[in-house]
Amino acid sequence: MRLHRARVVPEWIDYNGHLSEAYYVLIFGHATDALLDAIGMDGGFRNRTGRSVYTVDARILYLGEIACGDEVEIRTWVAGADPKRMLVHHAMHRTGCDRPAAQTELVLLSVARPGPRASPFDPAVFRIIRSLAEAGRARCPVLPDRWIPPPSESDRKQGD
Repeated sequence: MRLHRARVVPEWIDYNGHLSEAYYVLIFGHATDALLDAIGMDGGFRNRTGRSVYTVDARILYLGEIACGDEVEIRTWVAGADPKRMLVHHAMHRTGCDRPAAQTELVLLSVARPGPRASPFDPAVFRIIRSLAEAGRARCPVLPDRWIPPPSESDRKQGD
């Protein structure tokens, strides 16, 4: 799904001359908001039901630089779900470019008030989430395994 676009403004540029990492998160966050609107969890739903989502895990892979003035579009997949969680994948592309400049995977936890506390998704919303997950699973990009640092010298000595 292509639910969000943004134009990079000067305030978002860091000391290296490209998009600062905080603004990747902002743009991806706006894409998540657009996804919530698309699945029926818009502001009216949240106000009416007291239900929302919390991001409980996030990972970003930076693949290319984004410059001031660039327009980016976010391509979104629901990569999986269970009754309380949704795995979302966003890929940031410069408009017109097929190679992503960044990708993120997010685990969104369904929450309800009072609390907030973890709670199953609304049944109608969960049907939409499941159908999106089934439709996009085969085409959803997968992030590579995280890099794990080698053990330090002191760790190796403790293992002896």
